Amino acid sequence: MGKSGHCGANHRFLTENFSYRNGFFRRKRPLVFSLISFFILSFGFLLSRTLNAAKNELSLEKVDPRAFYLEQILKGIPVTMKSFIEETGRFASGGWGIDMQEVIYPLAYMYSLKDKANPFSGDPQLLDAALKGGDAIYDSQYADGSVEMVKSDGTSWGRTYLHATLTSWLETFVLLKDKMDEERKKRWEQGIQKMVEGIYLQILGNRNKRLYSGIFRDEEVNWAWGNFEVNSLSTWDGLNLFRAGQIFERKEWQQTGQRMIHSALETLDPLGYWPEFGGPSPSQNVEYLQAITLYYEYSGDLVVVPYLERGVEFQTKFVYPDGTLVETLDGRSGYNPAVLSNGHFAFSQFPQGRRLAKFLVLQMLKRRTALPLTSNLLRNYRYYHDGEEEKLALEKRSYSMRAGNKAVVQRKGPWFYCVSGFTATPIKNRWALDRQNFISVWHEQLGLIIGGGNSKAQAEWSNFIFPRAGRLAHIPTNGEVREDNPKDTVILTYEDKRASIEISPENKKEMRIKTQLLDTESSTTGQLLLRLKAGNTCKTASGGVFSLNDKSVEIRAEEAGPWVEFEGWRITLPVGSRITFPSFPFDPYDRQGKSTLAQARGILSYPLNSSLPSATFTITILKP
Repeated sequence: MGKSGHCGANHRFLTENFSYRNGFFRRKRPLVFSLISFFILSFGFLLSRTLNAAKNELSLEKVDPRAFYLEQILKGIPVTMKSFIEETGRFASGGWGIDMQEVIYPLAYMYSLKDKANPFSGDPQLLDAALKGGDAIYDSQYADGSVEMVKSDGTSWGRTYLHATLTSWLETFVLLKDKMDEERKKRWEQGIQKMVEGIYLQILGNRNKRLYSGIFRDEEVNWAWGNFEVNSLSTWDGLNLFRAGQIFERKEWQQTGQRMIHSALETLDPLGYWPEFGGPSPSQNVEYLQAITLYYEYSGDLVVVPYLERGVEFQTKFVYPDGTLVETLDGRSGYNPAVLSNGHFAFSQFPQGRRLAKFLVLQMLKRRTALPLTSNLLRNYRYYHDGEEEKLALEKRSYSMRAGNKAVVQRKGPWFYCVSGFTATPIKNRWALDRQNFISVWHEQLGLIIGGGNSKAQAEWSNFIFPRAGRLAHIPTNGEVREDNPKDTVILTYEDKRASIEISPENKKEMRIKTQLLDTESSTTGQLLLRLKAGNTCKTASGGVFSLNDKSVEIRAEEAGPWVEFEGWRITLPVGSRITFPSFPFDPYDRQGKSTLAQARGILSYPLNSSLPSATFTITILKP
């Protein structure tokens, strides 16, 4: 067989880990990780045959989610261990932030897991890394239990009680407390309880003024009872408070944590989503589902079940056919091109959700996705529930799903689109994006074409801009979606002016978008958000060729002709229109709000007035 296939893997294992002298192989690396690497190769080979079979046959019936999660965990451990710094207990690849320490949980779990499929069971190196990793969290704490939130780029976001770090630290303590000497156990107990007590006092109204070091003073949300606003972070805080109350036998923590979770349940919208800043956020919905499902795992509280079921049902509606989340109605996050990998264990509580988890795993298999080692990945493995399944609309070539009269998703052959009517009043909080962009268009050969999400205080990302007495009205006050097969329309109200967007697939290769000014005595600038990719080129009908990079490009209809062509698709240009690139959105996760070139979009802008009250765009797919 030479050095191909499984034999080739064995040969590489020997030559990379051993030297050959005097007729014997001599070890180059520590034996435990060399043997583990060998076991992973062998296990991975057998597992990959099963997973590749699922990929090749494109059959959900062949997908085993837990096998996929386990393979990803096993592959991720050696990578994580390479980032471990023995002297400090930190896991650092490039820069370091406290959130990187959450890997102690999957390391501790795999150390503790006695299973023939787990080559890391009882591995002293994993135990050492997990224990010293927890020590590093303790060493990073201030006297009040808070930690400095420093991101890998070196920017500081102030002091906080970081929920993801606490969740992982708690579970690692439960797994490894019997492996600790008394001094370490005492330190961990003190550090964890200081952090939990800080959260508890926050909820009671005793706000820690040192949190965030004043950097978000104009954006704060008061989490005290009596003036309490539920959000995804408060829900995670409730989970951590409840779980710590269980572990350390503190009833007041348990009761208050449960109250927090129940408060989150009460805010679930009848349409099935947890509101974030006035509307839905599919990305944050996953956070609610994870926190509440973990609470259910620890408590057995049956009260949460119908709420989780409604939340999962909503989640299944707003997923593109390639497994990415629909961003069109999201007031927190823009488009993420990665397949949704978090929260699968929460979905698996219900037949439809299990099918969704399988569907998402299949999409990752098709992409050959490699997931990093995280607590989220471990939870997918540890708390996944097998059982009956209910087939998804996502598996069909044609379907329609609604969220009242506020949103609709349609799949028609190779086309998929979302039309949203969710609106909200803009607020100062950096995490709240303006609801300003209301359609997205996806094609099975090219992915997302129109859309990408929302920005903040940035009119050029809005579908319509109305001039209003020296200012711009670009955030609508109301939106309504109307379904009239074969088209869907959203009617948007901007104070006392209205405009609409109508969308309908013409055939497998063409999609039509029509926008209209409904108050013909007024005027507006209409805009479509184009997902253009830096590094590509575009061509115009007149023969022009433009490179898309960080240098500003403007293409006017008068010079370009009737259309512009991008990588695999073309869009018509109405009279007076122009395309500009790049337009960078506000990124709340960057300290200065700056986004990258990969997040940039193209803006197709055009006039609407009494002479030109409507505009029609045709998207044509050029690939065979």
